[in-house]
Amino acid sequence: MIRLVIAEDHQALIDGLELQLKYEDNISIVGTVNDGEALLDLVRLKEPNVVITDIRMPKLDTIQATTVIKKEFPKIKVLAFTMFDQNEAVSQMLD
Repeated sequence: MIRLVIAEDHQALIDGLELQLKYEDNISIVGTVNDGEALLDLVRLKEPNVVITDIRMPKLDTIQATTVIKKEFPKIKVLAFTMFDQNEAVSQMLD
């Protein structure tokens, strides 16, 4: 079973992802958040297998949050998305 956290500052995108993924038998959405600080708190609490996140989030940049997640939970996979051309941000997340 994949334990998933969704981090996105636009509720409509969270709702859309939840709607699409709720029919997947092997995915359990263990929580959703709207900012980077809440993302770290939820990851520490729920220890998901996968995080889906927007690259740009309020309160704590996703690049910084991903760095912390990789350090504290190296087995968690982070899938980031953006609507903008952000090659530099993507490169930073992969480092």
